[in-house]
Amino acid sequence: MKRRIALLVGLVGLPFAGLAPTAHAMGEAACTISGTITFAPDAASSGRGIWTIGPGVINCQGLFRAKRLITGPGSFIGSGTYEEASTGSGTCLHSIGTGQVDYIIPTTEATNRIQESHDFVLAGAGAFTTPSLRGGFQVTPPYEGDCVTKPVTRATFVAEALMMRVNGLDH
Repeated sequence: MKRRIALLVGLVGLPFAGLAPTAHAMGEAACTISGTITFAPDAASSGRGIWTIGPGVINCQGLFRAKRLITGPGSFIGSGTYEEASTGSGTCLHSIGTGQVDYIIPTTEATNRIQESHDFVLAGAGAFTTPSLRGGFQVTPPYEGDCVTKPVTRATFVAEALMMRVNGLDH
């Protein structure tokens, strides 16, 4: 239980860590991400399941690799696993998750595909982190599920993030 609380507190604070550029920063952008997130509970193990994002859109304003102007929106998808953050009754959209995201950033020089690990915490509103993105998000109606008679299995989400590309991340 203490480990879950520490992970929850750590992930919620991640969007605010490292907001100052590092000496090795290779580009920065402000991004919005929106789309559909689906939660598929595991029938064999209550409180766990699989999440997927898609279709989604990422729209960033700024520079990629310090010199490439980002020119418009790109696609955003992802998947992974989640676990309920609280073991008490009434948990709904209180989860800790990990997985992978795959997104496209179009620039003046190239279309850049980024695949990276993704961690999130969700407790009403949420926070997430990847090696390049740090931000917060909300799961908004319309929902499939109501948190009272059945769990939420599909919803719309909206996120705001700071993207920082650093040396070693670009392929």
